[in-house]
Amino acid sequence: MKDKHIIEVFKKTPRPKVIILGGMHGNEISGIDAIQKSIHLLKNSKSLLQGTIYFLKGNVGALAKKERFLDKDLNRLWQDQYIFNDDNSANELKELKELYDLIVNKICQNNFDDCYFLDLHTFSAQSGIFCIPAGNKKSLDLAASFHIPFIEKLAESLPGTAITYLGNKGMTGVVLEGGTHNTPEATENLVAGILHFLAQIKVIDNHCAAVKNAKIKLQNEGKKYPYHLELTYRHELADSSKFKMKDGYFNFKQIRQNEILAQEYNKNISSPDNGFMLMPLYQKKGSDGFFIVKEIKDIYQKEKSENLQKN
Repeated sequence: MKDKHIIEVFKKTPRPKVIILGGMHGNEISGIDAIQKSIHLLKNSKSLLQGTIYFLKGNVGALAKKERFLDKDLNRLWQDQYIFNDDNSANELKELKELYDLIVNKICQNNFDDCYFLDLHTFSAQSGIFCIPAGNKKSLDLAASFHIPFIEKLAESLPGTAITYLGNKGMTGVVLEGGTHNTPEATENLVAGILHFLAQIKVIDNHCAAVKNAKIKLQNEGKKYPYHLELTYRHELADSSKFKMKDGYFNFKQIRQNEILAQEYNKNISSPDNGFMLMPLYQKKGSDGFFIVKEIKDIYQKEKSENLQKN
């Protein structure tokens, strides 16, 4: 299967189908770097147990220019109204239709029961690896297994994301946010996430040294932050050029209600609630200024503590 979006394919058995995608945003090069490192590890091991793994790149045009997007944010276009029309006037509308056809029609063949999706991303803020599950129970359980922060209700709050679109079709999927854009740390975090993901869905050997090291790395990262969270507020932007985040914010920094966080159209923007900061915008392009999340105490917290005690 020749396709400009395919980086590499590993095949042991026809199913399950596994899709690992980097570069949905063209300025997030760490996802592509992590894929290349993971490919090297898989080629030099005998860890593949079953399934077919597709390593893909997302916005090929934007990646070539290292821009978040050229015309439109590709990760806000995953909706039927954009997929099933004849409008190819924007670069990302073409990329969207190509990726849809590749993932839905050619790889999964419209059967999503044993299809898995890992979408690799980074952010402009400092610190704070985390993941975002699709809105179904299997995805939530998979996200919890990483032992890093995982955030509910976030994917559903963003219109047109691949994780929400594919999750609604029944695919088990997770977005992994590995760290600050284009840093060695982000690349290594994403490699660890890829290996854990493949082992957790039983596609590669859970007992090989690289996977064991990956799990330890993720657990050590996860100890720094709250674990299970949910979105309570999203600050959507009409024009990112009119928004300026105050300096000093980073992922999972505690914030207080009425704390001044940013300026927009020269007016102060205050926090509507207590919580933790997530993805403050420190880049030129973006449709969200910041998010606020709160920690949830539940069964996942208990399971994490028990697993950490075993290890």
